[in-house]
Amino acid sequence: MSAAALSSGKRGGPVRILHAPADVGGHAAGLAAAEREFGLHSEVAVFAAGPYGYASDIEFRLDGQPAWRRFATRARFTAQALRRYDVIHFNFGQSLVTLRLAGHVFNELALLKRAGVTVLVTFQGCDVRPQGACHCTQETCRAEDRYRAPNAARFLRFADRAFHLNPDLGRWLPGSHFLPYASVDIDAVRPVPAPDSGVLRVAHAPSNREVKGTAHVIAAVERLRSDGVAIELDLIEGVPREEVLERVGLADVVVDQMLGGWYGGFAVEAMASGRPVVCYIAERQAQESPFGAELPIVRAGPERLTECLRELTLDRERRTRVGAEGRAFCERHHNPRTVAQQVLQGVVKLPDATAVV
Repeated sequence: MSAAALSSGKRGGPVRILHAPADVGGHAAGLAAAEREFGLHSEVAVFAAGPYGYASDIEFRLDGQPAWRRFATRARFTAQALRRYDVIHFNFGQSLVTLRLAGHVFNELALLKRAGVTVLVTFQGCDVRPQGACHCTQETCRAEDRYRAPNAARFLRFADRAFHLNPDLGRWLPGSHFLPYASVDIDAVRPVPAPDSGVLRVAHAPSNREVKGTAHVIAAVERLRSDGVAIELDLIEGVPREEVLERVGLADVVVDQMLGGWYGGFAVEAMASGRPVVCYIAERQAQESPFGAELPIVRAGPERLTECLRELTLDRERRTRVGAEGRAFCERHHNPRTVAQQVLQGVVKLPDATAVV
């Protein structure tokens, strides 16, 4: 960004930041909390409540509302945001008001720029990844496919800075920057000793079984059990985040996703809790592996998962070591305060950054 970093807001007080219009996986909530620690005024606004209980400051319950009411609410809030905020950070590649027609996308980004608002955007997955590169077969995914590229192009045209949370997304977002997840407050999650029950407890928490490759996880555990291995699967679904963390603490090993090629927010929660994480990590190209060998995740795809879990069953020392490495990795790279600094560097002057990071 060529302009000088903001040191105060339009009204002379702290810079005011809005995260909107969705918070997928708590990334926006984590950034907003860190930004408030820096002395900034930062809020999260969502148009539909998420399923995992992440905090938001402004919530519009528009699910099930007629189209005209949804549009009116979004337009009214956009007009307020123009006056109220200095920076708007869009999440999941979505704007406040979006019109889609015949493969074209129209939104309020040009209006925001004319009003002097700094525009940031974060892409998180199927908001830009073409349907052909996804593991999801839902009809809504196919229906949105034709609008992903033009939507991304419009954001890249108007945004002061663009980010992506999964390394592979960079191929569809030229000029965008990779960003680690900021969804877990590392200071609030304390590692707990792993249980020693004599049975390897494997935790897996799919937000979407098809996308996460859950069938492969279930099959691997069943194969091992049929071989007489003392192992059990805790399939965590449809529960609040607090319960997810509790059940992770009762596990010996956490399996994240088996298909996407990168780890998710659940893996960060597990690493922060000191648990070893097994996940499929695609490393075909250097740009797809931002952390390289530093990433302390046990690599395994569907074809190797069974043997990987068998090895971990027999090696408690390795489980302990990898769990400790994961915790240290999160402290270095996934602290929301550190990530927020990356986001706002050169955009907003952070008066208290050195005091809190």
